[in-house]
Amino acid sequence: MATSDLTGALDEAGVSYELLPHAHTESALAEAESLGVSPDDVAKTLIVKLPEGYVRAVLPASARIDLRKVRELHGGGRHNVHLATEEDLRRDYPEFELGAVPPMGGRSDPVVVDPKLAARTSIVIEAGSHDESVRIAAADLVHVTGAAVTDISED
Repeated sequence: MATSDLTGALDEAGVSYELLPHAHTESALAEAESLGVSPDDVAKTLIVKLPEGYVRAVLPASARIDLRKVRELHGGGRHNVHLATEEDLRRDYPEFELGAVPPMGGRSDPVVVDPKLAARTSIVIEAGSHDESVRIAAADLVHVTGAAVTDISED
């Protein structure tokens, strides 16, 4: 089960969380609607491919990623910093459903969390599947992942 990689990582870190089953959704905005919460409370995790590997970019469901800001953080030119392809995700994140990679679990990647999420008391993240999410304290997410808190959203 895809969710067990995330919940196992949270259990190992001693972090409290709430598992939230919901109807099958294909986007973070749909996930928010299904759960009856604001899109600002739901985080989406985008996998960005860099020359040296991947970074998991975590931002509000209502926001769009600014790849220029990610490039400035991690270096790299315009053509070698981009969102991971479906092929990349299938190959490198096989433990999670396509499009539902959480901020942690599975392989170890650097994590960047947008400050709009880090400032919230709690957030909802994908649990590795399209029909389960996890509510977690935003501070716990930042701490457990060792995330950099940096603006990565479009203005």
